[in-house]
Amino acid sequence: MMTYAQKYRFDFYMYPPGGQSFVEYAGGTEMGVSMFKFEHTTFDSYLIQETYIGLVNMSSRVTYRYHFEDNAVISDVQIRQNQLTGSTRTQDRITLFAFPDENKPYLWTETDRGDNVSGKSEYVYVMFCKKRTKAIKITKTTTFTIDKVKHKNIEKSYWVMGRGPVISYRSNEKGEERIVSKLNVDDEWFEGFAEIP
Repeated sequence: MMTYAQKYRFDFYMYPPGGQSFVEYAGGTEMGVSMFKFEHTTFDSYLIQETYIGLVNMSSRVTYRYHFEDNAVISDVQIRQNQLTGSTRTQDRITLFAFPDENKPYLWTETDRGDNVSGKSEYVYVMFCKKRTKAIKITKTTTFTIDKVKHKNIEKSYWVMGRGPVISYRSNEKGEERIVSKLNVDDEWFEGFAEIP
């Protein structure tokens, strides 16, 4: 039986074909460019993220084995390869993408490398390319503890059909919000980008 995610062509919302790339930021500074691709074997499907510095040297690669459950694209195995730290394999149950329900947000919880995450997927409208555009907004709230002190980060991303996650923000407990990723196109595309109430 076809799941909701398969029926509504998740790939056109996630990482559509066409060689799109995404600029990655850390602390407000451009750190590299990520590209995504899908690979399939007889029994498994994979989403692969490769991050490059200067478009030449690959600094990291993450492979997500995934499957479909209802509205969501779920990864149950993750392999992270980094030039500095080597390779690690985890078997967390991570939601890579989720469609909202027809008339209400889709909610879930997950654990990602020991951190507790609550997620929400909902339809919104945004100003993108100077046009009012329907998008899927995915919000992930991560709670974690450092030295017995609880912390919380909120990451929100906006996914547009045919474009993927056009922009992602992360904010901390102080409400400080920074861009962590955006579609690698001319900045004029993002002029006036905003969620429309």
